[in-house]
Amino acid sequence: MASSVLGGEISSIGPWTSDTSTTKARTVKSAERTLALFELFSLYQRPMVVGEIAKALQIPQPSVSMLVRNLTSLGYLEHDRAARTYVPTIRIMLLGSWIHRRFSEESNLERRIDALSRGLGETVMMGIQNGVFCQYVLVQMPENPDLAVQSGLLRPITCTAIGRALLSLKSDAEIETIVRRCNAEVSDERLRVKPSQFMETIVRIRAQGYARTAGDMTPNRSVIAVSIPGPLGKMPMAIGVGGLVDNIDAKEDAILEALRDFKAASEGRDAPAR
Repeated sequence: MASSVLGGEISSIGPWTSDTSTTKARTVKSAERTLALFELFSLYQRPMVVGEIAKALQIPQPSVSMLVRNLTSLGYLEHDRAARTYVPTIRIMLLGSWIHRRFSEESNLERRIDALSRGLGETVMMGIQNGVFCQYVLVQMPENPDLAVQSGLLRPITCTAIGRALLSLKSDAEIETIVRRCNAEVSDERLRVKPSQFMETIVRIRAQGYARTAGDMTPNRSVIAVSIPGPLGKMPMAIGVGGLVDNIDAKEDAILEALRDFKAASEGRDAPAR
């Protein structure tokens, strides 16, 4: 049975974790904290008390108290006075229900991703660009995954197969700008890329129609990814299949065939001829 839930740290799923002055100058603190709060609930999927919210988000407890009281009065949070916990109400779900409905009606991505994971026996991730990051927005994993990834996770866009597939759709000038920004933001030297070599990688991705990483982000883990159109607006997405390097090597032909079929279906085309 596939899984889409994995506990983790709030620091790995939110761009608000960046301490750069550029990022902070562009944010509105109250809006940022509200979104961080709902991301936190999505991550842990249970009621939470003010203290643990403050600790997880690294903001003062009085500020959290004021935030949750305001959201409760607006109907977005439910407060259990006895347990002193807060949890999102159904109103939050309904806010995005029209997106989920169109998401399902137009391409039935959740069902197709689940089928892809079950068919290949590997983790399947769908991601988008979020600034200089690739963010996984939908994940399906086999029962005992070799590559465990949580929905919402942020990774440097230059180091992931999904991120590289997305970057390959952009102009060279845009990519070079993103590479410089991404190199400046990552703290691990291993995750910095050389611009000239990275552009060679992009040329190769464009020529072969897919991106592939092997230990670039996570040691001994490999991902193969292709870009697909988004169901709403103009933001493209990418779909990737990942696991142990040796397993992905052994399944490469089957993975590429499945991803190309998935891409064709997403674009409203017939599957490629075999």
